[in-house]
Amino acid sequence: MRIGLVGQSKQNRGWPTGESAVARYYFDVQSGKPPVRDDEGAEFDSLDAAVQAAARSAAEIGTSGLARGDTSDVVIEVRDEQNQRVCTVTASMRIERHGPSHQGPHSWSA
Repeated sequence: MRIGLVGQSKQNRGWPTGESAVARYYFDVQSGKPPVRDDEGAEFDSLDAAVQAAARSAAEIGTSGLARGDTSDVVIEVRDEQNQRVCTVTASMRIERHGPSHQGPHSWSA
């Protein structure tokens, strides 16, 4: 399952491949379901670019889940080409109700 990450590869933008090193990062996703391991990865100009992509993806997955009433945390573990975990991004939603309790289904919109 791909999570819609778009790599920032210089090759993908038509730049000559020898100008600057790019690295492949892998994004393993956990979001209230069995974890999904990324075996394809995506190329980025820097670790910072990969982290930003992981953060955007976690937010998008969380927003999509919220539309279905799912407020589970979204955790994306970023691995490098040596299979070393380099970053963990967690998107969390906490809802606290105050006052009288509400009954019945909720209509969520994102």
